[in-house]
Amino acid sequence: MTNQQDTDFQAVYEGKEKAQGVPWVPWNIDEPQPALAALERGGYYRSEILDAGCGVGDTVIFLAEKGYTAVGIDFAPTAIEEARRRSEQRGVSAAFEVGELTGLQEHEGRFTTVVDSGTLPAIATDQKLEYLKNLAMATTSDAKYVLLTFSDKARDLMPVGPTLYSEDELRSLLDQSPWTIETIKPAAIAAKLNPDLADKALGVDDKGRVLVPALLVIAQK
Repeated sequence: MTNQQDTDFQAVYEGKEKAQGVPWVPWNIDEPQPALAALERGGYYRSEILDAGCGVGDTVIFLAEKGYTAVGIDFAPTAIEEARRRSEQRGVSAAFEVGELTGLQEHEGRFTTVVDSGTLPAIATDQKLEYLKNLAMATTSDAKYVLLTFSDKARDLMPVGPTLYSEDELRSLLDQSPWTIETIKPAAIAAKLNPDLADKALGVDDKGRVLVPALLVIAQK
């Protein structure tokens, strides 16, 4: 596991700090990650859904448009403000909250599905297990945890930034949590990075986004 430098996400959303060397928010792709959208088509999601670390709300809005009840929580007020603006602009009924993901007591037993699109690797190392336990506390007894996280194969592409995991390291972490892995497989996270980095990634998609090596996990409580 590679623990890398912390990112001030509020500063990134405010445009005061760069992430991955670009003057925009690289994970804002104006739609859910393709790997997560594909799971919706496969029927993996059940309401009520929590998007943990929702950012500007693209996944929540996508799920709400598909008829799910979804809630997005993020600690960055600027991101939540933008999520609410986007939701209103699209005419979508979706809830967004500013909150810490290691303190979800008010949501105990509420959610049936948790979606985590790159949030786990951004959680401080000494709080990752507490984060996973809090997600479990906020869910029903039969809940699923859908995790899309950066792989250690992205080390050359992202020498600084989020924690990068091998499959074994991710299994070890989740084995200590209330979640049991059902499936884990290689995937990609689409990001608006410098296209020159494509040779260190999995290539570039048809929208010009760099495909960062990732792992897709589905776990059961």
